[in-house]
Amino acid sequence: MLFTDFADAWQVYLQAGPRLPAAPAAVTPQRVKGLVDVLDRYQVLAFDAYGVLHCGDQAFPQAVRAVALARQAGKSVCVLTNDVTREPAAVAAGLRLRGFDFSASEVISGRTLLPKVLREAMSPGQVFGVISSVPEDVLTTLPDFALRPLGREPEQFDAVDGFLFIDNNHWEDGDDHRLERALVRRPRPLIVCNPDVGCPFLGRMSAEPGYYAHRIAGHGSVEPLFLGKPFPAVYEALCQRFPDVSPAQILMIGDSPHTDVLGSRSAGLDCLLVESGFLSGQDSQRCCQESGLWPDWIAPFV
Repeated sequence: MLFTDFADAWQVYLQAGPRLPAAPAAVTPQRVKGLVDVLDRYQVLAFDAYGVLHCGDQAFPQAVRAVALARQAGKSVCVLTNDVTREPAAVAAGLRLRGFDFSASEVISGRTLLPKVLREAMSPGQVFGVISSVPEDVLTTLPDFALRPLGREPEQFDAVDGFLFIDNNHWEDGDDHRLERALVRRPRPLIVCNPDVGCPFLGRMSAEPGYYAHRIAGHGSVEPLFLGKPFPAVYEALCQRFPDVSPAQILMIGDSPHTDVLGSRSAGLDCLLVESGFLSGQDSQRCCQESGLWPDWIAPFV
């Protein structure tokens, strides 16, 4: 796994603005203690995972209580995450190990969108290379597509017709340039399942696929196809999961202005921004001002 820091990740997000959805109209956020203060206003609560429910290991105790409180209040709950290393069922299983009670049907991610996206992106006879720390999970769950796991040999990157970038948890120093060089040599489709730039993980900031995809896009030869937050399709999937609930009755609880706030408010949802993850130790008001991305609510924890 490769790491960055907040300042670097933040600058990547700011520079990526032209590739992100347009910023929604500004609102004046209200500071609250947590979800309990706004729970009665919404029918559906969509929780981000990393930074909101946990930071890679144990759950935040406040988050366990908040999810339980939401269920007790009769609210519908789900997880809307850019954690795509494994299928939603495995993400739900990991959350249950941390003390949550989410089912597979309550997890939505960019992995949910892959079958449709691949059918549209791949031509007959094409083979896409898979970049993932557990490529067998991708190949097993997507058997109808010609996908090939990629190792560290440049020849493997040159031999495929496009790339499915799931995660880079297995990368070491120098691995990050392999994909970049391959696409400079020969531009091809690049599907990025996790648009996150940085993710809070065990007290550090991991450099995620979005970090490298935006750097590649900066060369101008390839325009990545991003799935997941903040891009519209995953929010459409969220709203389709609750067809009888208006978007105004769905609250996104997230920790990142450029994914959770931007994506949810662009989709017509309200957003509670928590300071427990990506923004930990930062001035959240300054970050909102600098990015032009304002949530409806701000709280220290969920």
